[in-house]
Amino acid sequence: PSPTAPQGVQPQQTKNESNQSQTKVQRAVPGAITVEQLRKIFPLNKGKPSDTHLQAIANELNADLEEYKLDTTQRRAHFFGQIKRESPDLSGAAESLNYTPQGLMTTFSYYAKSPAEAQADGRIEKKDAQGKKQVIRAANQEAIANNVYARADLGNTSFGDGWKYRGRGMKQLTGRNNYKDFNQRYSSHWPDKNDFEKKPELVAEFPYTLRSAVYFWIQNGCWNVADKGITDSTIDEVTRTVNPGEIKNHNKGKYDASSDPVLLRRQYTKLAYAAFT
Repeated sequence: PSPTAPQGVQPQQTKNESNQSQTKVQRAVPGAITVEQLRKIFPLNKGKPSDTHLQAIANELNADLEEYKLDTTQRRAHFFGQIKRESPDLSGAAESLNYTPQGLMTTFSYYAKSPAEAQADGRIEKKDAQGKKQVIRAANQEAIANNVYARADLGNTSFGDGWKYRGRGMKQLTGRNNYKDFNQRYSSHWPDKNDFEKKPELVAEFPYTLRSAVYFWIQNGCWNVADKGITDSTIDEVTRTVNPGEIKNHNKGKYDASSDPVLLRRQYTKLAYAAFT
């Protein structure tokens, strides 16, 4: 179970032998993030993620855990539990929209209302004589992105913005507004200069894959929610910020229990908590 008391340093004021005030640390801030901890969350799968990549992630975050709001086990658990869902191999690669027509209608309200377009854009498969699935037509991923992300609330107001600003990074940053905001706030945390609005493809490259996730974590106050604990309701509250559509579909019973992303995020966050404790 999650600790009920606030995590981090809990000072206890005492007096030394000279009757001078001193602070005794009751519980220290957790140490640095290690490759061993990350490996428990992200087991090797087809060579990814490598130890070298895990070490690079640890080094990047350990540079300033306090500023990145990753200075408690609960915060780290929520941060990496969500990342495991968004980017299972920690690559932060651009979002895959390789959906079947049924997958499009289940996942996106746009296609739920437009089944004919789902049939036109989705991946078509059939089984061969041995019962193995064969792709007979690839999904039109660019069209899918431009349809489902053509949203003013994301800042995607020009044709093609949906594809250009599709999900990238370990938290799958999505939409022109988010790329623009990341670009504006980047210098508050890191010294180098980039223009992620003009070059959104950079967000799929390390260390920007990770830094975009840290930005999202800080800017949206996910760390503040994480302090409430490792309960299902708290994990869902973080999920509602990261991907509100999943919460809506979960509440409507649209997912199978075995593949329900909301349940997976709960599982992953608890796995991460165990790794860090």
